[in-house]
Amino acid sequence: MFDVEYDEGESTYFDDLKGEMQKEAQLNHVEFEDQDNEARVQYDGFRPGMYVRIEIENVPCEFVQNFDPHYPIILGGLGNSEGNVGHVQMCLKKHRWYKKILKSQDPIIFSVGWRRFQTILLYYIEDHNGRQRLLKYTPQHMHCGAAFWGKI
Repeated sequence: MFDVEYDEGESTYFDDLKGEMQKEAQLNHVEFEDQDNEARVQYDGFRPGMYVRIEIENVPCEFVQNFDPHYPIILGGLGNSEGNVGHVQMCLKKHRWYKKILKSQDPIIFSVGWRRFQTILLYYIEDHNGRQRLLKYTPQHMHCGAAFWGKI
């Protein structure tokens, strides 16, 4: 009896919202079906199945010979603001499972998103008066600050 009442109960907010979105999509489809794809993209956005064609010049012959259309090719690039470098400050705590202690001015490799770069960290701790005091090593069970020159 409980299952029958639960299944046939009132529709939820999500069901109402889903129905409204489906009605809107149907209305858009009817309204724009006689227009070309370029006009529909301006109003409707890119629909699933509309893909980008990219032409690449000076491709090595090994790429063409070993090309497998079932294996995806990932293309990436950097935006104008992603190439900026500068001083970065962060809060850091050494993980308890990492046995070695981290030393200031030792090179560290960061892997952030698509990027991978090497930099040198300077560890510091902030005193009660706001002064940043340089540390030779990271503290054992405390957070400390770290400053480095890297990607912003």
